[in-house]
Parts: sequence; structure tokens; C-alpha cells
Amino acid sequence: MDGEEAAVALGRRIRDIRQGKGQSLSEVAAGADLTVSFLSRLERGLTGVTVEKLRRLAAFWGLEIVHLFDRDEGPKPLVIRAGHGPALQISGPGPRQAARSESLIPKVGAALQATLYRTTAGAGRSELFSHAGEEFVFVIDGSVSYTAGEESIQLDEGDAVWHPSTLPHGWTAGPAGSITLHVNTPQIW
Repeated sequence: MDGEEAAVALGRRIRDIRQGKGQSLSEVAAGADLTVSFLSRLERGLTGVTVEKLRRLAAFWGLEIVHLFDRDEGPKPLVIRAGHGPALQISGPGPRQAARSESLIPKVGAALQATLYRTTAGAGRSELFSHAGEEFVFVIDGSVSYTAGEESIQLDEGDAVWHPSTLPHGWTAGPAGSITLHVNTPQIW
């Protein structure tokens, strides 16, 4: 499934949830603080979506974000081909700076969440956040300035960090950008 097919599948899933709950585009847009035109384009697979907007939709419906992507096929291996996991955009500090994430375990009920981030130079999740569980981050390419609690850590290609996810944490990509693998438990989106 390429990016366009993934956007269409996500849109179809969101439309199915909305219609299954008997809600109009206007009701969902108002409840999730989105515009009707954005929600309509999203349902038709014509626009990308940020984690924050998906978080608002999921919260409105009382779901975890992973429910918007779930492909529950029973107890068998879930294969995600390179570049084909559900993709989300995280806004950065500038108009073109952002982190693009790809969920590598889009399954409701999985104990792990694994996310691959491709982050442009100077972008990332600089606003610290925390949640229950544990976090493991491995730098595949480039470098990041990683913060966990009071610690600021420089991580280069091949470096990794683990910490309790209850510590406020975040990262900013180095001058060449970065590719990082983030594994945490439990799933948070």
C-alpha cells in the first residue's frame, strides 16, 4: 500500500466510524475542533493529517488513535512493508520543518508501539510530553538532541536511549536531519 492508498484507507476508516455512529460531518468537525471541509477531504483521502488532529478525532469518539488504522486480522504476523505504515505529520518550528512518522504496529491491543520518524533538521517534538510506560529510541541515521527529564543527551547514528515514559521527553533533529525508531509501551496513539 503506497502513501496515496494509505490516505484513502485512513479516510475510509474515519468515514466508516463516523457513519457507524450516525454522525454528520458537521457534528464530528465541531466535536473534534476541525473544519467540515478538512474532514471531508480527509475522508476522501485528499489531504494529510497531523497526529494532533487524529488525537482530537480519536478523543471525540473515545478511541485510541490506533483504532483509526487498525487492520485486525486475528493472531498472525502483521507485516508492514517499508514506507507503507500509517503515516502522520508532526508540525515543526518552520513552514517546511517537520517530522514524518510511520506507525510500524498499527494494531489495536498490541502491547508495543513502534514508530519510525524521519525528521528534518531542527524539527522534532521539542515540546516535552510524558505518558505511562517505557520508551526506547534508536538513531538509525543523523543525530538528535534528546531530552528526558532533566537530561539533555546528544545521540548520533547507532546510539540509543531508554527511559521511563513518565519523564517529560522530546527531541530535535541535528543539522542533517534524522531517522529514529521509537518503541514504547503501552501504545499512546
